[in-house]
Amino acid sequence: MKKRIIGAIIVVAILVGGAFLGPNIFALVMTGIALLGLKELINIKYEKHDIMLIKILSYFFLALFLLNNIFYRIDIKLIITLSILSLIIPIVFYDDRGKYNINDAFYFLGIVFFLAFSFMTIINTRSTNIYKCIYIFIISFITDTYAYIGGMLIGKHHFTDISPKKTIEGSLIGIMVGTFVGSIYYYAINPEESIVLICFMSLLLTILSEVGDLVFSSIKRYFGKKDYSNLIPGHGGILDRFDSVIFVSLGLMLMLFIL
Repeated sequence: MKKRIIGAIIVVAILVGGAFLGPNIFALVMTGIALLGLKELINIKYEKHDIMLIKILSYFFLALFLLNNIFYRIDIKLIITLSILSLIIPIVFYDDRGKYNINDAFYFLGIVFFLAFSFMTIINTRSTNIYKCIYIFIISFITDTYAYIGGMLIGKHHFTDISPKKTIEGSLIGIMVGTFVGSIYYYAINPEESIVLICFMSLLLTILSEVGDLVFSSIKRYFGKKDYSNLIPGHGGILDRFDSVIFVSLGLMLMLFIL
C-alpha cells in the first residue's frame, strides 16, 4: 500500500507539474510517457525478438505524431503514409517468417496509431483547456483509487475473470466517488453548464475508466503477464497506470464533440 501511494504521488506530481509548466513541456512529458507505453506493448510480445529496426521506427513515428504542431508542422497524412510504408515494407527483408511478418507489421501499426491518437487527444486537451485536461486525470485516478480501496475493504463478489482481484463492490464505489468528485470539479470550472449533464458525463467517464482498465488487463492476460513492467512502485508499468486515462480522454473528446 505504501509503495502504491508513493507511486501515485510521483505520477500526479509529474502530470500536474508538466501541465502547469506549459503546453510544450506537457507535450514532451506526454510523449515520454507514450514512448514508455509503446515500449511495454512491444516488450509484452517482442521482448526476445531481434527486430531492433522495427522498434526504433515505431518509437520514431510515435514521437513524430505527438510532437507535430508543437515543435514543427508536418501534414498528418504524410506521417501516416510514411509510418505505414516503413513498418510494412520490412516484411520482405526478413527471411525468417517467424521473425517479422504481416501480422507483426499490423500489430506495430496498431499500437503506434492507437497510442498516437490517444496521447494526441490528451495533449490537445491541455492546449485547449488545462482544467479539462486535469478533469481527465481526476476521473481516472479517483475512480481507480477508490475502486481499489473499496474492493480491499468491502469487496466480496468477484467481478470478472479478466482481472481476478476486481470486485463488484469496489467497482461501484470507484464509479460513485469518481462521479461525485469529478462532477464537483467540472462544475467548479464550468458553472454555466447543467449540473445534471455534468453528473451524467462524469458517470459515463468513470464507467469508461473501468472499461479501459479491463481492456488493458485483458491484453496482459492474453500474453500471460501480471504487469506491463515494474516502472511505477506499487502500480506496475506506465500502461497499468494510464489504461483508464487513455479511455477517459477519448471518451471526453467524444462527449465534448457531441454535446
